[in-house]
Amino acid sequence: MNPPNETPIPSVDARRRHLILGTAGHIDHGKTSLIKALTGTDTDRLPEEKRRGVTIELGFAELTAGGFEFGVVDVPGHERFVRTMVSGATGIDVALLVVAADDSVMPQTVEHVEILSLLGVRRGIVAITKCDLADAELVELVREDAAQLLVDNGLPEWPTTCVSSTDRTGLEELLSELARVAAGASALGETGAFRQAIDRVFTVAGRGTVVTGSVLQGTVAAGETLELLPAGHAVRVRDVQTHRRSADAVQAGQRAALNLIGVDREQINPGDELATPGYLTPAWIVDARVRLVASLAKPIKPMSRVRFAVGTTEVVGRLVPYSAELGPAGTEGMAQLRLTAPVPVEYGQRFILRHENASRTIGGGSVLRFGPRRARRLFAGHRAGLEVMESPDEVQRIEEVLHLAGFKRPTDLALAAATGVPLGTIESILAGLEEQGGLVPIAGSAFPIAVGTVDDLLARAEHWLERFHQANAEEPGCLSDRFVGWLERKSQKGVGRALFERLVSKRRVKVFGRYTCLPKFAPAVSRQDERILAAVVSEIEAAAFQPPAPAKLKAAAQCDGKRIERLIKIAVAHGALVRIDSTIHLAAAVEVRLRETVREMVAAGDEVTVAALRERLDSSRKYMVPILEHLDRVGFTRREGDTRVLTESPSR
Repeated sequence: MNPPNETPIPSVDARRRHLILGTAGHIDHGKTSLIKALTGTDTDRLPEEKRRGVTIELGFAELTAGGFEFGVVDVPGHERFVRTMVSGATGIDVALLVVAADDSVMPQTVEHVEILSLLGVRRGIVAITKCDLADAELVELVREDAAQLLVDNGLPEWPTTCVSSTDRTGLEELLSELARVAAGASALGETGAFRQAIDRVFTVAGRGTVVTGSVLQGTVAAGETLELLPAGHAVRVRDVQTHRRSADAVQAGQRAALNLIGVDREQINPGDELATPGYLTPAWIVDARVRLVASLAKPIKPMSRVRFAVGTTEVVGRLVPYSAELGPAGTEGMAQLRLTAPVPVEYGQRFILRHENASRTIGGGSVLRFGPRRARRLFAGHRAGLEVMESPDEVQRIEEVLHLAGFKRPTDLALAAATGVPLGTIESILAGLEEQGGLVPIAGSAFPIAVGTVDDLLARAEHWLERFHQANAEEPGCLSDRFVGWLERKSQKGVGRALFERLVSKRRVKVFGRYTCLPKFAPAVSRQDERILAAVVSEIEAAAFQPPAPAKLKAAAQCDGKRIERLIKIAVAHGALVRIDSTIHLAAAVEVRLRETVREMVAAGDEVTVAALRERLDSSRKYMVPILEHLDRVGFTRREGDTRVLTESPSR
């Protein structure tokens, strides 16, 4: 898997701790020369780099110091290649800031330190190079300038060493300081799901596609399957190398070359990522905490087009501050980034923002949430949710993500990516939430639902029902089946009835026959309407199985048709009448006689047909056809040819 003209190097002790060491600093300050002096590796591999004496692409080497094995990433110092520098800074555990003794702090020194600060790199060391070209007084001034720059960017005090790559002065001291700084480096990222940001792609004859990059977290071994993002292709790892030697596996803090099966070279671009399948979801929209650099020349306007650099990729997007507090130099606040292409990100991931023309770094930040809806303003609920996502409480973050997920349960892997909670602790947190009532079981759902999700939907259901009442003032309520259907559409298939029953049991809605209403909109009638309604029910009951249509009722002569229809619906809702169709209603007692008659006919061995039942009930075909269809519809009978048979469990 070695690229052309690269030869293997000897294996080193695999028990050593692995860390990524990244350089930073202005052009011509001696970063590449220092790495060569420390490792023996010239990281400028391109002919153009050697001809011009300028680093253009990322260079890589291996360095061992004090029991630590560093994967070294050498970045370009020219302002035109800051994008490449940001890519190289991905996954840095320790930074090596290089400042030339004969030049001191320069523009790219400042920008690189700003980038390191924005990316959350907190451990590093300053190497003052070319000390053989400056006197002690000048070196001390450079040391003071570098220290002030670090303080201005909120970085802890880093140790400083004076070195010369030419006569090798100070190299041993530098290695000793690197080991000391590395001893306090965070071990985060060494467990959990795998992530590798791809910075190089090439083909090796007889082996196929190879990608290289820094392992950001997790481990991977030959034979495992990974997901290529943002495309979403499944690929298999054929072989693994680190610094041009074969390995059984690679882990966080190492440089890795992976030989992939199932994907062509043309399908991969530098900037893509490899991850454990199902862990990452490429996002077009990102909510984040953003900080603007203190050196920003002009305030950032809302909806400004910016370059969003994360991992080893960069896409254009729009920056939408959630408040006016974000805009002037040095300010920070919450904002939304709307990207022009999907990017795989996870909770807490650091990113850099640059001007659209890539002329200058303007800020950076950390991901709080990805995949939300567009928002121009930070609404109260939205703000509260983002504040929860900034909380150090892992349980609260999981609750918030589950709440936003609604009735779709994310996998444990997806929850880990969305919350920053270690994969191994998620199962116990979910069990605790269920035990404490933060997750509630809902009949029909394969998993318990966040209580906030359920409460939100039930509140929305009440608002929807209130709007229905206002638009349909003459109706006694909404048909219950329609209301249950609305609940199901807004949740998940199979849970609408359970949510409906939850509303009923909490007395947040009332049920009247086939109708559901809010308690304050429960059907009410005047004394005059009560007399009319009693007359209507009495007349329909007296007519038995030949009931008059609403317009033919005697009571219809006393009031208009709409009033009669409303009163009939109320009677149905209260159970005094049973609706057969839009023009036929039976009195409740008459409908009971109907069922008893059918049972008697079946028990006697008589066929229950339209004609037979018509004769038995002294009615006509006009009524018997819809009446029998009603019995079929409610599940009391089942039609077999021209005959009806009782169902096994007939319902009333």
